[in-house]
Amino acid sequence: MSTKHLKGKLFSITGAASGIGRATALRLAERGASLALADVSEPSLNAFKDELQAKHTSSRFHAATVDIGNSSAVTKWIEDTKAQFGPLHGAANIAGILIPETGGFANINDEDWDKVIRTNLTGLMYCIRAQLKAMADHGSIVNASSISGLVGAPGIVAYAASKAGVVSITRSAAHDAAARGIRVNAIAPGGVDTPMMVTQREQYVAATTQGEKTWTVATPLERFASPDEIAALIEFLLGDDSKYITGETIRIDGGALA
Repeated sequence: MSTKHLKGKLFSITGAASGIGRATALRLAERGASLALADVSEPSLNAFKDELQAKHTSSRFHAATVDIGNSSAVTKWIEDTKAQFGPLHGAANIAGILIPETGGFANINDEDWDKVIRTNLTGLMYCIRAQLKAMADHGSIVNASSISGLVGAPGIVAYAASKAGVVSITRSAAHDAAARGIRVNAIAPGGVDTPMMVTQREQYVAATTQGEKTWTVATPLERFASPDEIAALIEFLLGDDSKYITGETIRIDGGALA
């Protein structure tokens, strides 16, 4: 896979301070890209930006503490990025939250539901909307869905619903942006070794009688993905080697839904 075409390009990444977002930033920085990084964790984000800047002196990095569920914060981040660095060439929308639900569907908490949907679905819309306004023609956007958005997911209903919505938003945005040559795709990871997965694992183990034993065996490869393995797919979708792929949701789940 050629990566030379990423050098000198500008990409925005949400959820950049940890997990898949961080792994994506590391990969793109290694290719010579400049990055606009966003996360809710200011200390972790700023430390990561300094780490990248020290290692990749020829690239430029902008970091902003952003709650993607806040429309004005998202807009300001993207507008500031364009003002400082010029138009975007791509975006990886990775930020998301998962709040485990207890007591079954009948006891889903309104506040938790609203928070998850606001962040994972409405927040994604805010990001894509702002990114399209700031993006050069023939760019690429990659959104993070989940296999939980493709199947039923008891115990994380709001999360699953939000990730199903990501699939639909991605398809709609792909149609809308196609006239400008901008591609919009989604990834649907299975188990990934990230901080969020720790939360999901604890919920699963508590809700099943066999718990830990079935947690990884449910995946044919019998392991989780590393964040970098997911980032490799994101890198591919952001680059020119995928220039005829748009509107797709690509599973990367170790065969979990095979």
